[in-house]
Amino acid sequence: MKRKQTYIFLFLIFLLGFFLRFYRLNLNLPELYIDETTGQYLMRLSVLHPNLSPNSIIQIYLYNLLSFTTILGLNPLGARSAAAFFSSLIPLAIFLFFTQVKHKSNLSIALIGAFLTAILPWSFLIGRISHVHIPIIVSLTCFSCFYFLSAKKLRHYLYSLFFLGLAAFYYPTIILIAPFISLLILYFASQALNQKQRQQLPFIILGLGVVILCIFFFKYQGFNLNSRGVDLAIWRDPNTIHDTNQSRGLSWLSQPGLFTLFTNPKQISPLAYNKVTANLTIFTHNYLSFFSPDWLFLRGDAILRHSTGQVGYFFPVLIPFLLYGIFRFFTTADQKTTWLFLTWIITTPLVAAMTKDGAGYLLRAITMLPFFTYFISLGLVDSLNFIKTKILKLLYCSIFSLLIIYSTFYFFFGYFHVYPYQTSTARAYEYGFKELSDFQIQNNNAKLLIIWDGYYPFGHFLFWQNIPPLEYTQYQFEDIVIGESHFYHPSPKLFFAKPYKTQDLQQFVQQYQPQYLILPDRYYVNYPSDLPDKSNLPVKVINYPNGKTNFLIYSLSSND
Repeated sequence: MKRKQTYIFLFLIFLLGFFLRFYRLNLNLPELYIDETTGQYLMRLSVLHPNLSPNSIIQIYLYNLLSFTTILGLNPLGARSAAAFFSSLIPLAIFLFFTQVKHKSNLSIALIGAFLTAILPWSFLIGRISHVHIPIIVSLTCFSCFYFLSAKKLRHYLYSLFFLGLAAFYYPTIILIAPFISLLILYFASQALNQKQRQQLPFIILGLGVVILCIFFFKYQGFNLNSRGVDLAIWRDPNTIHDTNQSRGLSWLSQPGLFTLFTNPKQISPLAYNKVTANLTIFTHNYLSFFSPDWLFLRGDAILRHSTGQVGYFFPVLIPFLLYGIFRFFTTADQKTTWLFLTWIITTPLVAAMTKDGAGYLLRAITMLPFFTYFISLGLVDSLNFIKTKILKLLYCSIFSLLIIYSTFYFFFGYFHVYPYQTSTARAYEYGFKELSDFQIQNNNAKLLIIWDGYYPFGHFLFWQNIPPLEYTQYQFEDIVIGESHFYHPSPKLFFAKPYKTQDLQQFVQQYQPQYLILPDRYYVNYPSDLPDKSNLPVKVINYPNGKTNFLIYSLSSND
């Protein structure tokens, strides 16, 4: 294939991916959720008012300036455009990476891989929520692989390390994968060095180690027990050993026998059921979840912000090509390529597997999926070798094309016309806070008490009301304790609480006099009993897109 034709195909693939990711992006369906609204508001604050932001200059330039809200404003299109755009570029990064994998048909494999990436759920979904760093790290890791596989000089290996380090700066998962990949890169780099360059290698390793440690400790707080990474660890979760303790307790009801060493089961049970085995069981379950057909092909992530729940990250029709591609790859690839693929695939799920919500968590294992895409592309190309005549090859390609077209239609129909209207999807995106923000403005900036577990939805009001930066930075957050309940006061007209007792709620209402009480559908069953001496009828009901009740708004003012 001529170079000009290749460029035309790549441009068409880019246009296809760009169109799919920007199609209906401005409709706010699914609605922006809290990480998006808060994150985009704070990024815009950092860009437009860096003197009010605690972020460093490096973070502002490498991360915050990638928010398109500085141009398009605080709206769904502005919030999600950057991620959509950078997701559109992933097929081009995939193409570069795949061209360096040695194969007689590497150009065809690279083009097919780029095309599949443009339409596959795993690449599309990360372009529809405003986590711009996720598509960026996918491209950066592809660039790292490109330079590693094409490297013939030391500087090429250093380029590979540079892109790997940049990916680690953008997302904490990579910082724990980076040491394994870095050792692989340095091992093969050492084989390509002359005697003088090998003398410089210890200094390169030392510098690399310092960079990784600085990112680990200063950007991600290292082993700080209050850091998010440590807080999410499975061994920090008290629920981890719940089933283990239950099983151990049940064993006490049994009689001594061979497997209790003929002693009291109560004395032996800790050998089988303990905190170590509980953590290892959950870790193994989390790790293997990323290789399951359910995750890869059928349902995807249980978190419906990362999946539709109807299709996995690859279409089921691609299963035989994945299996055949894996076989062909590991029987034909050279040592350098084999170790690169194995190291990325084996190490990528490790971080997610160590977290309590890690099973199938797409964003923490996303960098593994380009390698599966390569296996599928290789399987597709090499499967043509089974067919000898042109007519049968044409028929084979036609049938496969029809299956891909139908699979693509099935996924995108579900995404645009079913997925946003599911109650489970709306809950995953914490639907309804925009409507609450609008309600507050429509009622002269009324004072609201929202029953919610935590105060983090405050970010929705910052975003949708475009709160002036000085007003946001100057207000002092309050944690009001009444009885056994905490009432959070992040702004003058907003309160959040999940009261333990009705008396606490009643005392708070008498003292702080909010005008409206908002009850979400998931927290209260017997709503009227928790209303402080008011009518049982809500003044407004906010429904999910499918018409089911989301929030009930009750008036606490005598004028209503």
